[in-house]
Amino acid sequence: MIVDNFSAGHFPSFESSVRASWAPILITPIAGSYERLVVGVAVASVTEFHVEMANALGRLKCLYGDDAEIIQYAIEITQEHLLLDLSARGINAIEEPKLLVSGVEIGPKRSAEGPSVAAIARNWMKQISSLYTITDAEVGVPDGADKAAFGESTSDHLPTLVMDYVKGKNVKFYNYFNEDLRERRRPQPKGRSHEVLIDFGGTRLVANFGTLRANRIGPSVNLIKRRLWDLKVERDKEYQSAFPRMHEMILHIPANDDPQVTDRQRVYLSEALKALEEQADQEELRLRSLSTVRDIGDHVLRVEAVRVAM
Repeated sequence: MIVDNFSAGHFPSFESSVRASWAPILITPIAGSYERLVVGVAVASVTEFHVEMANALGRLKCLYGDDAEIIQYAIEITQEHLLLDLSARGINAIEEPKLLVSGVEIGPKRSAEGPSVAAIARNWMKQISSLYTITDAEVGVPDGADKAAFGESTSDHLPTLVMDYVKGKNVKFYNYFNEDLRERRRPQPKGRSHEVLIDFGGTRLVANFGTLRANRIGPSVNLIKRRLWDLKVERDKEYQSAFPRMHEMILHIPANDDPQVTDRQRVYLSEALKALEEQADQEELRLRSLSTVRDIGDHVLRVEAVRVAM
């Protein structure tokens, strides 16, 4: 059969597709050997990035015995450093990598298209790495769906904790919090994988809340940058308002004397916070970091009370 009336509509297409660059993360387990393993895929677009790492590292034990622990440690360090580098330099971290661990390299950069940068990374990892398997958590996520649209963006309980604290101190500020937070339900994106979400919209303060986790710095930074973007969009809506409000990204970070934070994690936290501050400055937004829910809630109450007093 000959068909001569093809059009673009005859071919499958991604809804809200993303164009990005990706590259494999390679490791040479034995110094001087020709053997290499794919331990991750890094993907970056103009606005976001994702690093998908090998999740079946137990298989290394069969090949390398006790040395598997050293290899796993090298993979962990590589992931943490690359996530920080991507948050600071974007796609340049793939094109001109600055890796800390010997024996690790970034492979050739390629272009790809998919429903999200995370989906692109997972798809390529499934195809090119023997150290990767689909996890149970991913089975329940529809094909092509961005995890941010299915709960990752609401996995941070900080907004709810701040809301409950503020409500306990002054119930009249309760309705300033996002309706989804008040109803204890996850936000429902409409049409796009990343709808603008604002946690608190008061008379004087507009704020999003985020946790910078010592043990998940990279994913935390990525999520916080998304919330910064939300604030920027919301701020730009009232650019010429007669009564402009403060727009702040308020972070919960570990206290300086937190015994659960290692020295290495503390260095990474400092670097991540610096990168986020630079991002906020670039967008002309305020980034505020505090160590307790109480401190964050008291700040919200204090700022809003100024307007009420006026």
